[in-house]
Amino acid sequence: MFFKLYDLIVKPYVNTYIFNLSLLILVGIILGCTTENNLKKNSNHNDSVNVWLKNAKKKTLNNQVKKSYLVKALELNEIEKEDSVKNHNLLKIALLAKRQNHISFFKKVNKQAYELSIKLKDTSALAETHWNYGSFYSGHEILDSAYYHYSKSFKYYELVNHEYYSGKMLYNMALIQSRLKDYIGSETNLFQAISKFKSKKKYLSLYKSYNLLGNIFKELKNYKKSIEFHQEALYSLNHLKNIKTYREGVYNNIALTYQQQGKYKVAITYFRKAINAYSLYSKNPKLYARLIDNFAYTRHLSNDTSNVKKDLFTSLKIRDSLNDQAGVVINKLHLAEYYLSIKDTVKAVSYAKEANTLALNITNNRDVLASSLLLSKIDLDNSSQHYSSYITLTEELQQKERKLRNKFARIRFETDEHIKEADKQSSEKIMVAVISITVIIILLLLYFVRHQRAKNKELIMESEQQRANQNIYSLLLKQHTKLEEGRLNERHRIAQELHDGLLGKIFATRMRLDFLDIEGDDKTQEKYQLYLGELQEIEKEMRVISHELKNELLNSKVDYAELISNLVEEQSEISNFKYDIRVDDTVNWSLISDVIKINYYRVIQEAVYNISKYAKATDVSICFSFEKNILQLIIKDNGVGFDVSKKQKGIGLKNIATRIKKLKGIFVLSSILDEGTLLTLSVPVDDLTTGKGINN
Repeated sequence: MFFKLYDLIVKPYVNTYIFNLSLLILVGIILGCTTENNLKKNSNHNDSVNVWLKNAKKKTLNNQVKKSYLVKALELNEIEKEDSVKNHNLLKIALLAKRQNHISFFKKVNKQAYELSIKLKDTSALAETHWNYGSFYSGHEILDSAYYHYSKSFKYYELVNHEYYSGKMLYNMALIQSRLKDYIGSETNLFQAISKFKSKKKYLSLYKSYNLLGNIFKELKNYKKSIEFHQEALYSLNHLKNIKTYREGVYNNIALTYQQQGKYKVAITYFRKAINAYSLYSKNPKLYARLIDNFAYTRHLSNDTSNVKKDLFTSLKIRDSLNDQAGVVINKLHLAEYYLSIKDTVKAVSYAKEANTLALNITNNRDVLASSLLLSKIDLDNSSQHYSSYITLTEELQQKERKLRNKFARIRFETDEHIKEADKQSSEKIMVAVISITVIIILLLLYFVRHQRAKNKELIMESEQQRANQNIYSLLLKQHTKLEEGRLNERHRIAQELHDGLLGKIFATRMRLDFLDIEGDDKTQEKYQLYLGELQEIEKEMRVISHELKNELLNSKVDYAELISNLVEEQSEISNFKYDIRVDDTVNWSLISDVIKINYYRVIQEAVYNISKYAKATDVSICFSFEKNILQLIIKDNGVGFDVSKKQKGIGLKNIATRIKKLKGIFVLSSILDEGTLLTLSVPVDDLTTGKGINN
């Protein structure tokens, strides 16, 4: 059942995944082989492109010279092969052209970058080309095109999971929406952007987003929320090292929020705090002029006329010197209201008309409406005309804003649909990945189970081998014991025969001879006594031998050294070498486990076999010693030797190493050509005296 499900569900995904992975590896190898040559070939051209781009950034040059440098950079870039480097250069050229306001040149280069990005399937570069377009159209007040390209850029940045840049596109879209009074849509995009900026800890972008939210809620007349968001903007600035004059800008917005509520004293406090900031005029004269104008106008609204006129003209002078036309319009509107308040209608109408004309020239519809409405109230001769213009423009703007908001809604819908599709594709990729991982895990589990079974079998076989070795050793001991028992019994029988048989007969013969009266000369008598004495000595000697034969006993444990001696002796007779076995007095075989003795026996057996087969040795020495709970075995021969560093260990030496490793011991092999070989084995006895836990 499992394999059927695998064939039906998993296999198609796995095969596709493996095929794609293999294809990627193959392509990577092919590209890798050619990358170095291509880089060398293109490096000089690319360096030249960067040189021209660097020159085009110099502030001391005029725009036409800068453009000529950009053209030169583009010409050099065109001979590059179509890759990401060429595309990156195109994007840099387009960005500089946009900033320097080379409109047609920018459109041409950015279009090339866009087409190459599609060809290369470079999603990040596509996002950047749309960002360039969005920024360009926004700067030229073509807001619907700007919004469209920002939304496209957002879509592509979402596809590559670039949270920060996708958040910036949301902010740009929200800024356009706020200008067209699409406050709900702007608020929605800003909250999405804030979420992304928070995750990336982009505090400058957070400041801008909260500041814009504060302005939006002021327009919605939710003043409490407006102040809260402006406070969040100030909090975000605390995380920045260089805050420039951002804080003073927020103070201005907070003051305007309080001004709109009629809380002029609080508003004036914030204006003063901003104006009194250190070196504000030198750092940001445009903001300084705006603050002076707003400060004066707020005092005017609160009926405090002191220095209002002076401050309004101070602000106007600064704005005029900065060519801040939008600021000049507001200044003149405020001057018109000021003169109206002091009953100077002529000047009031004059400044209102100037503001209206300038607002129309710079297409500042907000201030066109404000100036038209003011003129309808103070230019009584043309009041109906001004009011008619106000109504007409208001309706046009409302209709235009409604169309743009609908257009933005369609773009948002298309973007949402695209995101859903991207999410669907992402889900499918995740599913393939999950299935692949599941299959890998199952295969790993199967491999682990199989490996574990093999290991268990190996352990069982090792355990059986250990029991077999124990049995072999027991048989050797039994055989040796039987031999010793037979020898002991035979000696006992011989002693008994000597004592009870021959010794009794000799004693009886001697006694009989002693009672005989032998006649003869002195010499004969002397010999007679001598022979009797010799018989007595023979009797004594036989008695001693009988007792010694009978009383000699073997140890309760069979001599391990004798087993080793028998093993070596047998091999020495075959290979014709002399041997010497030495066992230090410190070795007590009763304290050494059978496991160690069996493994040492096998090691000696393997070593002697190797000596016989390869070493051509004439002398072999085997030495046992015991010190600090370490049983040491040294096997030395005077054979031909070999180069340990060059010669690969055979199975015999590997078996020796494996045995000693299982005993938690140390195995050292050293050999010198034409001098012989030395094996040194050291095994701890502390934890092995019982023989438990050691696999032979």
